[in-house]
Amino acid sequence: MPIRWRLTLWFSLILSVILILSGVFLHTFLERHLKSEIDDNLKMHSALVHGTLHSGENPEPLDYNVIHSSLPPINEFASPGIYIQVIDSDGNVVVKSDNLGAQELPVDPELVERGFSGTVDIATVSAGKGTHVRIMVSPLFLQNKTLLLEVSQSLKQVDATMSYVRWALILSVLAALALSGISGVILARRALSPVEKITRTAKTIEESADLTRRVGYSGPMDEIGKLATTFDHMIEHLDLVFKSQDEFVSNASHDLRSPLTVLKGNLDLLKLNLGEEERKESLEAMRRTVDRMTSIVNDLLLLAEVDSGHVEEQEIVSLKGLLQDALKHGQQLAKNHRVAIGREEDLSVKGNAYRLGQMLTNLVDNAIRYTPDGGTITLSAYRKDEWACLEVTDTGIGIAPEHLPHLFDRFYRVDRARAKSTGGTGLGLAIVKGIAERYAGKVTVSSEPGKGSTFTVWFKL
Repeated sequence: MPIRWRLTLWFSLILSVILILSGVFLHTFLERHLKSEIDDNLKMHSALVHGTLHSGENPEPLDYNVIHSSLPPINEFASPGIYIQVIDSDGNVVVKSDNLGAQELPVDPELVERGFSGTVDIATVSAGKGTHVRIMVSPLFLQNKTLLLEVSQSLKQVDATMSYVRWALILSVLAALALSGISGVILARRALSPVEKITRTAKTIEESADLTRRVGYSGPMDEIGKLATTFDHMIEHLDLVFKSQDEFVSNASHDLRSPLTVLKGNLDLLKLNLGEEERKESLEAMRRTVDRMTSIVNDLLLLAEVDSGHVEEQEIVSLKGLLQDALKHGQQLAKNHRVAIGREEDLSVKGNAYRLGQMLTNLVDNAIRYTPDGGTITLSAYRKDEWACLEVTDTGIGIAPEHLPHLFDRFYRVDRARAKSTGGTGLGLAIVKGIAERYAGKVTVSSEPGKGSTFTVWFKL
């Protein structure tokens, strides 16, 4: 069942329960209120009859005609439908109001019994043909006799009113449910239309593999709006990831194919009857090619580990210690360069010492690779505001501004021919960025062609 129908059904069900409970409460309250007014009216007339009969003089033996003439007049305009009746202990009607005519009030034996036992009580008694009367009984003590006074009022008007109220409530509940159902379907369809659009877009993307499609939501930024926007951002991210993956596979294939071609060519040469010198040159070329392939594969494995999302056990790492290790590595690697420590503040960050060491070593290798002989590489660690900074500055060839946004892309090289001669794989800076982000850091670069570059890794303190 579609979610809009489920929402509509739940909404209608909850609304129906609320309306039914409200209707029951209203019906009960109104019925009790009307009967309470009738009971108050009966009590007033009963007290009036008692007061009239007990204040007058009743001859002996008891004369029922005198009692009848002593009954207070009933105002049909002020209290319509009030009937008075007096019965004796044998259940005979001895006195009744003139408006009863030839009729008598219906008899309820239990009510009569309670009245003669001295209890004042009020009850609803059926008068036949679906009509009811409300009767109040009270003992009437005159001379040496106990009579029973019955004061009653017809409930026909009340029953008719309550019947109208019941029908009105039923019809209003049904009308409200019908309107709520129709409006619920319309509102649910309108509210969920972005979800349907997301579904259609996702299905189209699945069928066509076209990651350029977007939902393009333009409504209010509510939960549905956030879902649509998040979906578009997710597809955009996936599009970038797949494009990056395709480019990565293409570049990796290209970078591995070239050395394999070299290997195959040298192997073919070795099959020939070469001189000793030529054979040594061919073997040396194969060794360099294998070293390059090994470097590429190692960097690919390291990048895969960084991308895996697995975070090694973290510890407090001293930046001074990282600088000293990187300094030793740089001095061993750079025979014709000067590698030195610049600013060295006593700072620590949370991370993995081995991974952070790899990150800094890659920056040092990159700086040495693109710095001419006699140049200087300076390593620094310092605090800037709420950040701990690791900085590698060189006096190398620098980088043109148009290349800076792409430096950390995989296999991106400013000069592919120079990268091959220097042994670069095009993955070192991508690894630096991956490790920095792995520990909630970031990496930036500033450079000026011909004057050198500065790479800075930032960690939040």
